[in-house]
Amino acid sequence: MATKRKETDRRRAITRAGIKRPTDTGETVERIAAKLAANAGGARKHAAAGAVVKLALKDIRVATQVFQWRSPGIVPSDDLIFDMAKATQNTGALDPIVVLPVADEYYVIDGHHRLAAYKTAGWKGHIPAIVFGGSLDEAVREALRSNSKNKLPMTAKERTEAAWRLVKLGKPGEWPDSISDTVALCAVGKGTVNRMREAWTKLHSGQYEGIADLSWRQAIAKLDGKEQQAFDEASWLEERAQNLANDIERAKLHLSKNPEITALALEMLDPGLPAELMALWEPRRPFDPTQVDEDKEPF
Repeated sequence: MATKRKETDRRRAITRAGIKRPTDTGETVERIAAKLAANAGGARKHAAAGAVVKLALKDIRVATQVFQWRSPGIVPSDDLIFDMAKATQNTGALDPIVVLPVADEYYVIDGHHRLAAYKTAGWKGHIPAIVFGGSLDEAVREALRSNSKNKLPMTAKERTEAAWRLVKLGKPGEWPDSISDTVALCAVGKGTVNRMREAWTKLHSGQYEGIADLSWRQAIAKLDGKEQQAFDEASWLEERAQNLANDIERAKLHLSKNPEITALALEMLDPGLPAELMALWEPRRPFDPTQVDEDKEPF
């Protein structure tokens, strides 16, 4: 009886309000590359590529700037973390995460939510992980590829920003990823990638400062000469949304007349759009058919 009572208490300890995430190291690609270079001559003690290893939580590192392609707060991920944390109580360890070995540490490539679930559940055991055997550049792209496939689809905004990040990894005329590769990884159009390359080339002309940290929207604002002390993204979104609402009104589409037809039509236009819209609406407000939001590829 005492054992069952302890088990019940332990299960009740996991709540949505108690979601925990691993500490982010804040490291950059350059910092991790330096670690790899410094350890290049040392004895490699890591398991072979593709091997499943058991790691202690203390040996696993999170570098969001390098391996996480999602925008924080855009997709409501707490429910997924909560469900996986509960699953550890019923079935034990989750599917293996994917890690890149660097010196004596392992950086998460795929499995950030699973790692958060372990932390939320107060997991005491080892964590199963698959060792990634590619280079750092390959690991960065594998992280993007994994994000595109998992249970939380990337929003259009996230896909666009991911493509912009890939473009910014290169220099004018020296692009590490082909246009077709960027299109495949980020699910954006070729025209979008071309515009990004043109923008990045212009920003490298020498007359602009602080370009490395610019988002795609900020880059466009800077090139259009509309830059302010601080880019007002909320106002920009409001203006774009109002323009779209005006277009819909002029076309007399009456989207709120039959929401079921509207939902089906949107899904026909883009199968992933309904899920993206729900992800945007859920954290902010209940569904309101009179409000129109635009978050498809903005440029």
